[in-house]
Amino acid sequence: MALTVPLERITSEARRVDVRKGMLALLRLLGTLVLAVPYGIAWTLRTVVLGATMLWVAAAAGWRDAGRPRAKGGSNG
Repeated sequence: MALTVPLERITSEARRVDVRKGMLALLRLLGTLVLAVPYGIAWTLRTVVLGATMLWVAAAAGWRDAGRPRAKGGSNG
């Protein structure tokens, strides 16, 4: 049993396929990943730092308010 390879058909189909479209899609994907990953990391870090700063400032304000002497009498404390 002989195995025949249709070289003419393979060659004509290979010439019809536009490799540039696939390469452009791949480059677009890689560019998106190269830009999106650092952007996502920076956005997450900034959000965490902002949240931690807000917590720190709130704790410091609470600490200062807790150290103040309370006014006697009245409920407007």
